[in-house]
Amino acid sequence: MRHPEHDDHLEERWLFEAMLECYLPLVAVLDALSPYNPARLTLSLSPSLVAMLDDALLRARFERHLDRLDALCVSLRDDEIPRPALDAHVAALRHARLTWSRIGADLPGAFARLAREGRLSLWTTALTHALLPLFTAQPWFIDAQVALAVATHTRRFGAAPEGFWLPECGIAPGVDVALADHGLYATVLESHALLYGHPRPPDATARPVVTPAGVACFGRDVDAAAAVWSREAGYPSNPIYRDFHEDVGYRAPLSRLKDFLAADGSRSPTGIKLWRVTDHQGSPKQPWNPTLARSLALAHARDFADRCARRLDALSQRGVTGPVIVAPYDAELFGHWWFEGTTFLAGLLAALGPRAITPTDYLSRYGSLPRVVPNASTWGEGGHLARWVHPSTTGMLRAVDDSVRSLAASTVGPAARRQCLRELMLMAASDWPFLVRGDTAADYARSRVEDHRAAFLSLLSGADPAARARRYGWPADDVLDDVLAGAVW
Repeated sequence: MRHPEHDDHLEERWLFEAMLECYLPLVAVLDALSPYNPARLTLSLSPSLVAMLDDALLRARFERHLDRLDALCVSLRDDEIPRPALDAHVAALRHARLTWSRIGADLPGAFARLAREGRLSLWTTALTHALLPLFTAQPWFIDAQVALAVATHTRRFGAAPEGFWLPECGIAPGVDVALADHGLYATVLESHALLYGHPRPPDATARPVVTPAGVACFGRDVDAAAAVWSREAGYPSNPIYRDFHEDVGYRAPLSRLKDFLAADGSRSPTGIKLWRVTDHQGSPKQPWNPTLARSLALAHARDFADRCARRLDALSQRGVTGPVIVAPYDAELFGHWWFEGTTFLAGLLAALGPRAITPTDYLSRYGSLPRVVPNASTWGEGGHLARWVHPSTTGMLRAVDDSVRSLAASTVGPAARRQCLRELMLMAASDWPFLVRGDTAADYARSRVEDHRAAFLSLLSGADPAARARRYGWPADDVLDDVLAGAVW
């Protein structure tokens, strides 16, 4: 999300919200851990996200976003709204600014430091989060998505990634080969990828398996996922917690919201949310009590740690050697979708201590794993590709597939080829069909694919790539050259 052609682009706020509500609080949580607590997390940082976090324009716009939120909070003090809830947002903004200043406005640098200090195991994912099973007929493209991701990660963080997050947990025959070819021997799959693997793993998802290419695959634990993620039964659904959807952008007088209105003057979310979940029957929302919600989050963290400990003990008693519970979540769950999630995370890491380990930690302790061919799957709707492969996305997917095939057969010069690959990579992001299928920002998603496709065709026809390279000037040309030189066209 980078739009220098617009002074204020609505979709860029998605990034700013994640920085403010998730990434900065996550840095603060990990920095606040006791030096005697060896708890570790795995964090997958996509090359696309790292590029946005490193971008000077977006960092400057983020600081402007903070200024606007501060001004909005000041203006709301005169309105009849829950003051303790507003004060909690003011405090969260102040803490985020302090963290931002302390890390020198450099989130990737902060994550790199935390990795060096042993708090984080940093992973990467496909260069532009392409859904890799869609490209098994063109293995060079899967290889390029992986190779460029590894190269850009290594350059930015000074070390190779310790594992690879498969976009949407998408696995299909051959995808593991690309990971192994680039030294990536750990990933996470949806539970049914292991449960319906061949042969069926003897311990289900309680232990990882290894693919024929040598990649260790950890299965997502269903119970752990439901406890934290389930909209109906998970911790975040508790009536005490802050409600994500009830935003002052839909309640405050329009005169207060001039910096947060959409281009057509309509209301849009601000990120300031002052009411609690209340119930699930549509009752009027009650004011959010941040003190009570914080106490509940810490209690839920202790409950989750106890539940995991009991399950691991039960698995050990059944004879499972080295049982493990793998609990992967979208990072934005903690602090963004679930405001109290970062408090929960802090409490959980304090409660788990040395039991909070990473996949690479596990592999260093338990080397002998059953050999299994995972079932082709994703963690999307129905467990397969339905969320992305749908009548509404047919034209979009065909445009991407045609571009992959055209670039493989083209004879354009090196400068145009580099920029063609950039356009193709950006076009292939799984986000675009996901948004179209869900009808969320569908027009924006279609426009992105159409824009990159038009530029791609123009470049194949001999257009000068310089202008596009300036707008989307990443990855660096020498990184692209290294990958292009080794690609099978």
